[in-house]
Amino acid sequence: MAIPATPTSPPAVTTAEALALDLMADGFSADDIRLRTEIAPDDLYRLAALHNVPSPHGTIEGFGCHRARREQPSEKCAPLEARCEAQFRARQRIADAERTLGRQHRTRRGRRNTLARA
Repeated sequence: MAIPATPTSPPAVTTAEALALDLMADGFSADDIRLRTEIAPDDLYRLAALHNVPSPHGTIEGFGCHRARREQPSEKCAPLEARCEAQFRARQRIADAERTLGRQHRTRRGRRNTLARA
């Protein structure tokens, strides 16, 4: 999903995006929202910033919205910076592992087919 960083006017939202914004405003976590709508957390935060949708302060989602708006985090959100960074790095490691395992799986499968035919 391509969400522009700073558009001149906010684009119309899809049903999934509207649902994601509503769930975030209700206090759902970004991971729960991703499972329900397939919208990545970074896209969710940018989307919330574009449409001026608040998220609860003192949560990872609240910190993510502050970051997307390029503003200083609130007093309740400031302590969550390290946790937000840790989650970002964990998502990065998972994505890297999935890519690596996907390549290994394709390679091993090819070898098995070659050995089975011989």
